[in-house]
Amino acid sequence: MCHHADLTVTLQRRETYSARGRGLALFAAEQGKQPLDPEFADVMYGFFADGLCQHVCAGHIPHDDMIIDARRQLVAAGREPEAVPQLKFNIQQTGNPWGEAEPDLSSLPGTNSRQDVLVYFGPAARIKRPAVLSALASLLKSAGVEFSVMRNEGDPGLLLYQLGEAEASEQAARALAQKITESGARTVITPDADAYRTLKVGFGHVTPLSAAKIQHTSEFLRPLARDLQLHQRKALRAAYHDPCALARFAPCLEAPRAVLKVVCGVEPLEIGAWSRDLANCSGECGGVPFTHPNLSRKAADHRIHAAREVGAELLVAGSPGAAAALEGSDMPVQEFCEFLAGCLN
Repeated sequence: MCHHADLTVTLQRRETYSARGRGLALFAAEQGKQPLDPEFADVMYGFFADGLCQHVCAGHIPHDDMIIDARRQLVAAGREPEAVPQLKFNIQQTGNPWGEAEPDLSSLPGTNSRQDVLVYFGPAARIKRPAVLSALASLLKSAGVEFSVMRNEGDPGLLLYQLGEAEASEQAARALAQKITESGARTVITPDADAYRTLKVGFGHVTPLSAAKIQHTSEFLRPLARDLQLHQRKALRAAYHDPCALARFAPCLEAPRAVLKVVCGVEPLEIGAWSRDLANCSGECGGVPFTHPNLSRKAADHRIHAAREVGAELLVAGSPGAAAALEGSDMPVQEFCEFLAGCLN
């Protein structure tokens, strides 16, 4: 029933990579007829874990959970792709999956050592989309909001969870929760869709954060949008991309559209039928950019093509990770905060 919604089989065009194909492989492995070999690992890790198959499934089969459990078995057996232990090492050593040096967030204008509002930017913004750091800081400054940051943000743990590294994922998520609790913040705002999901609803055995109110940047800025002195871009045909975490796992659908409407005068373009809670993945989910980079690029191109088909001339993404994944074609792509900051008078 979910075949039409399975992005992997749409892009790979092989039944092995469909929900049915993965299900048969899982059943064979459970019966001892399918070894945990590289071919099995390729199928299990060549999946976005974006929640769409599960979302449209008439039988409510927890497909993502089944795949993640298979990945845990592969990790336990030492049969996971080579990229997985490297990602785990990078996150544990540097706080981000790329293993790159972290920026000094305390140097951002508007930061204060202890405020009610804490910003968690997330690894994708810090490393792959640094323009988001200054963009969000500018927006908050324009709105008269002082905020605090954490010098060492760390990783929210969701990527590790999706890769099958259960223990490491829980350690990362709990470390982040402890840092936020110790900060004394009453409100945490984040542009990072994975962090929003982690803190808002949790994953696996990780429970939601109760010490503070969690808001996506669009939710926080929505009541402030008309006071930000944003110049109008009413001729702009902008489409909005819903990151998978905001589309299905921790839904945040209306706030970004409401803010974009303030600037554009109309609702942003929907990317065909595969929008809102049915949004296709940008290619960033489930660790696919690290284990299957070509598949990730195909997903991004697929999304760009769909945006182009509805007449979009700009694609606004609801998270830094999605914006980074979608970059690379002739379609301009901006993260939500980047777009808004560019409209400040």
